[in-house]
Amino acid sequence: MSDNQDAATSKRGFFDLLVALCTILGGMAMSQTSKARQITLLGILIALQTVLNSMFSLHFVLTKISFSFIATAIMASLFPPFITAFSTALSDLLGIFLVPTATFSPGFTLTAFLVGLVFGYTFYQKTPRLWQILLATLTVTMGLYLGLNSLWLHLMYQTPWLPLLSGRFIQELITFPVYTIVLSVLFNVKIVRETLQKYAGSH
Repeated sequence: MSDNQDAATSKRGFFDLLVALCTILGGMAMSQTSKARQITLLGILIALQTVLNSMFSLHFVLTKISFSFIATAIMASLFPPFITAFSTALSDLLGIFLVPTATFSPGFTLTAFLVGLVFGYTFYQKTPRLWQILLATLTVTMGLYLGLNSLWLHLMYQTPWLPLLSGRFIQELITFPVYTIVLSVLFNVKIVRETLQKYAGSH
């Protein structure tokens, strides 16, 4: 009984810490006049990232594509790069805590942080051109997902490099055009573009 109570207390403490971090991150990004609205928006986007990454994804024979990158891109267009990066890392931790389907590794959280940073510097308060979307998605899929995540998997499971990289290269070869097409459509849909510009302009 004592162990269960300790576990429950630990979970509550961890969740309270995450909520506090969300509030701090939101406050860093906002002006006084729009603080409450923007903190709420940031919290919603973090929750959306977590849900999309943990529960909604397409599973293929060779790969799994999570749609959390859409929420990350929207966040990146509205909030400064480091706010997006920290929030994306926080979402990764939330996903592991709430839906513990994989072994925790700080390396993957670092990758999530860097994905948020790349998207942040590419999309913040702008309508990106196709070449910018291509460069960002290429960096994320081939640099961070293929490169860094393969390194974390190699260190965790001692998987030989050649079969690890060859299999994951095919995965990212599928992921790259999916990311590019979806983000190109997202930022060129008139109502989405105008809504993002409206919120970006209110900071």
